Amino acid sequence: MIKSQFLALFGALFLISTSVKAEVECGDIKYDKSYKKNLPIENEPDFIRRDTLLTPTGKIKCEVSLNYRTLTSNIKTKTENGSIKGILYRTFYSDGSESVQGLKTNTLDYVKDKYGTNWSISCKKDEMDDSRWCALDKGDLRVGIWKDGTSFISIGSEHYPNSSATIRIDKNKPITVSEKSGFTTAQSTEIIVALLSGISVLTRYQKWPYQSDIDNPTDLYGFPEAWELLNAIYKSSTPIE
Repeated sequence: MIKSQFLALFGALFLISTSVKAEVECGDIKYDKSYKKNLPIENEPDFIRRDTLLTPTGKIKCEVSLNYRTLTSNIKTKTENGSIKGILYRTFYSDGSESVQGLKTNTLDYVKDKYGTNWSISCKKDEMDDSRWCALDKGDLRVGIWKDGTSFISIGSEHYPNSSATIRIDKNKPITVSEKSGFTTAQSTEIIVALLSGISVLTRYQKWPYQSDIDNPTDLYGFPEAWELLNAIYKSSTPIE
């Protein structure tokens, strides 16, 4: 059982296609209204380092705009848009951030999609040792991969001292932990396996300074695909050898 759970959890990492070559330069380039023709164009350093697209349906687009950090050049940023198993995604190569369709009716439109209803991927890099971690968020649920490659689960933020956090996937038995200890690696692995086949998840925690439960139901539509993409981004956040 444990072996099959780990295969289900981490096997998704290898489902992303590696056969599609990504263009170094974008065929589709958009020039923002801030673009200055008299200034040079520099490439934004990529957090995601790949020589292939994330999926076979992916398309690379670039946008050129004024570099507001220096005002002495324009900056070109790279995004990838596509779908995985019918689920839409948008990835920013500069920082590893991504939006993944979180409801069947969503289209990743910045205005039409209700805020917080899509899966959001974010990554951080430690400039001291180049280690990194990535997380997937929706509602009060956060699922991610630490610097050492282990998975983690967290619920909410700014917890009330000595309170607890609880998660329940579908009608499965709830799992409760203290806010001090959080979920262990083994618990996180078990939860992620359940999330991959679940329909909805209910989270509960107490936020400072109010000592009252905050319950938040979250639709798991698109979670398996978002988790697969997060693994691919995490793996790609180091230079290609």
